[in-house]
Amino acid sequence: MQVTLAHPAPAPFVQQVGRALFEAGMLKQFATTFVAKPEAVWLNYLCQIAEEFQFDIRKELLRRSVTELPLSLVNDYPWYEIIRILVGRVGKNQIIGDLVFHWGNTAFDNWVANQVITNSQAVYGYEYACLKTFETAKKEGKICIYEVPSPEHDFVESLLQNEIKIYFELNNSYRKYCSSRQQKRTERRRKEWELADVVIANSEFTKASYAAAGLDVKKVRVVPLGAPPICTEPRNTTSSQESVNFLWAGTFSIRKGAHYLLQAWKQLQPQSKVQLNIFGAMELPGTLLQNLPDSMHISGTVPRCELYEHYRQADVLVFPTLCDGFGMVVTEAFAQGLPVITTNRAGAADLVKHGVNGFIIPAGDVEALVETLEWCIHNSTELKAMGEAALETAANWQWSDYRRSLIENLHDGLTAAGYTL
Repeated sequence: MQVTLAHPAPAPFVQQVGRALFEAGMLKQFATTFVAKPEAVWLNYLCQIAEEFQFDIRKELLRRSVTELPLSLVNDYPWYEIIRILVGRVGKNQIIGDLVFHWGNTAFDNWVANQVITNSQAVYGYEYACLKTFETAKKEGKICIYEVPSPEHDFVESLLQNEIKIYFELNNSYRKYCSSRQQKRTERRRKEWELADVVIANSEFTKASYAAAGLDVKKVRVVPLGAPPICTEPRNTTSSQESVNFLWAGTFSIRKGAHYLLQAWKQLQPQSKVQLNIFGAMELPGTLLQNLPDSMHISGTVPRCELYEHYRQADVLVFPTLCDGFGMVVTEAFAQGLPVITTNRAGAADLVKHGVNGFIIPAGDVEALVETLEWCIHNSTELKAMGEAALETAANWQWSDYRRSLIENLHDGLTAAGYTL
C-alpha cells in the first residue's frame, strides 16, 4: 500500500510519521507547504528580499528542515504559507492572521485533493486540513487515515469559555471572532472524522474527549508520541539549594495555562536566585503581563536546537496546560534530563510518574502549582534524581518505538476496518 502523507507543515511529529511509513515501504510522498531546500535558488532570493525589509527568515527555515525522510519524496506547495509567514511578521493582528491561515489551509487541502493523491492507495491526513482530500479519496476508493493531535474542538472551546468567565481580560476581539466561527469549524472536523477509516490519537486523553462528544472511537488507535534522542552530555545547570531555573517552552496562551503560571509566580514571590525563563509565542493580552517580577524573563520563539540548549540549562519544565492532546515539550524535557510539572489534562501525563520523574497537578489549580514550584525550590537535590528518572523514561520510549507502534496500529486499525494489507 502506497500512502500520501499530507500536512501543511513539516513538524517533527509529522516527519516521524513519514519516516515510519518510509521504513515500512509505504510512503509514496510527503505533501506539505514550505520546506527548506538547500538547492532551491528562489529560496535564497527570498531570504535576500526579506533582509531588505529587515526580516530574518532563516530561523523559520531551520524550523522547516526535513531531516527524517528523503527530500526527493517531499512534494511542496510553498507560496500560501510564505504569504502567511510574511503577514505574521508585518503585523500582529490575530484576526488577519487567522483569515490568512484558513485561506492557505483550504488552498493546501484543495491542492492535495486535486493534484497530489492520484497515484496513492491511501492518504494520511490531519485534523482540519484534509476534508477535500478525504472526499476526493473516497470517491476514488482510497483509504483515509486521520490523525487528531488535539482534543475535540468543542471540548477545548468549552474549557476556554470557562476561563473567560473568570478572567474577562481574555475575552478579546480575537476570542469573540473564533467563537463566532466555532460551529462551522467543528462541522468540518466532524466530516473529516466520518470519512476516516482509521483515526490515530496521541493519548488516551485525546481519545476520551472525542468519546465524550459522542463520536465513534472504535476506529481510534492511541500511539503516544516519542522522545527525541536522550542527552548524553553533562547538563549545564548551576542549580543549588534554593537556586532553581524553571523553564517554559511553547506558546504562552490561555489554553496552555500561562495565566495561571503568572498568578502562581506572583503569589510565590521567589528570591532573586530563582528564575523563570519563557520561550515561545506570546498570546496573552497585555493587561495580564503588567508588573511582572524581575525573576521572570519572556523571550520569543527560538529554533529547536537553541531551545534544547535552554532545556540543558534548566532544572524543571513548567507545563500547566488546561488542555493538550499530548505536549511534546514533556518528552523533549525528559530527553534532556529535565523533570516536568504538568496537569491531568496533558496527554503526555501518561508518561509522568508523580514524584518520580515529574509532577501531575489539577489543571487550573493555582495553589497546587504554587505548592509544587515551592517544593522544587527547596528540594534541588531531589530534582536531580528526578532528572535521571526523566532520562530513563525518554530512553524507554524513543521515536523508533513510536514508529514501530504506529505501523502496528495502522495495520490493526485497517484490518478492523475490513481492508486486507
